[in-house]
Amino acid sequence: PDVPTVDNEGTRMEDIPIYSESELDELKSNILSNAAMAHMQLKNWGYVRDDSKKSLIFNNKNIKAWYRLAKAQQMLQNWEEAGDAIDSGLACDNENKDFKKLQTLLEKKIRRARLDRQKRERARAERVSRVKGVWKHCKDAGITLGRVPLVATVDDDDEEGDEEAEARWHHHHPHSGVLPQVTGGVDDWSWPCMFLYPSHSQSDFIKNFSESEMIAMRMAESFPELESYEKETAIPWDYNNEFICSKLAVYFEVHCTEEEGQITHPEYVQKLKDQGSTMKFYESSRALKGDEGETMATVARCTERKLLHKQRKAWKKKHKSLWSKPDPCPVVRVHPGVSLSQVLTDTRMVVPNFMVTFMLFPEDHPAH
Repeated sequence: PDVPTVDNEGTRMEDIPIYSESELDELKSNILSNAAMAHMQLKNWGYVRDDSKKSLIFNNKNIKAWYRLAKAQQMLQNWEEAGDAIDSGLACDNENKDFKKLQTLLEKKIRRARLDRQKRERARAERVSRVKGVWKHCKDAGITLGRVPLVATVDDDDEEGDEEAEARWHHHHPHSGVLPQVTGGVDDWSWPCMFLYPSHSQSDFIKNFSESEMIAMRMAESFPELESYEKETAIPWDYNNEFICSKLAVYFEVHCTEEEGQITHPEYVQKLKDQGSTMKFYESSRALKGDEGETMATVARCTERKLLHKQRKAWKKKHKSLWSKPDPCPVVRVHPGVSLSQVLTDTRMVVPNFMVTFMLFPEDHPAH
């Protein structure tokens, strides 16, 4: 077939310039770098950063794009990223005065940012090691871990206020950030533990409850027997003097009663099935407490909201409404003479949020 001599606009084909791929990449890089320069004049530093990064995709030797990226990171106070951009720019032109001037200006802040990152990475590596140790111990000992959603709402427009919702959601599954740890010998593990007193709306937190320790020993420390000359307990809220070790009944809730593969209600405890999900849950709980800064807290919140939305959607599809809840969790009465290890290894026991929770009632109280 005949080759057309002109294009659709009437331009002769021989007059249309032909570019190689490398020439096109350089052109694209320059256009984006110029766009970044225009945004610099308007002090739109986020756009400067984005356009500079796009420019460098097409030509990573574009010295102007590196400088504008470094300047944008400086104004956005991303000190480590600014340092990386400066280093990359100097690698292209180690005599560039603008880069050297910016390097001198930001040297201390860049060094501090890099040291802080290294510190965070070391702390994270230690946390990873600890969570791996906890998971291995639980797997070897036959202890089941669980979790509840870390957020109570799926978006900011839910009717319920965040504080009120969180208080209702986590009324007895708090996230203390404390992990089980080895406190004595090689196999002497201790767990964070919560004693709940529903009849009086009170609680006690025990940071280290050894697996080898009898529950009665802890109860005796908190609620000692009255001496012959004593008429009242030392607990200020125990108006009827009911909280005495020998007069208390101990229970734990039985979570995850559904069969394998069944959908769990979003407000109920779910089992942690592997080491990866356990690590992700722990890191998210820390991020939401603000330990990793506002940005990571936002990321964790969005991730948890997505998970909660997925759970709600699955439950509604099967049961039509979130108000269609399973029966309340059954409870198991615990003999005070058993050790914590015996409770943890009970097949009915699931430990939500790395924290063992017991409910204590006075034997003769109406709530019991």
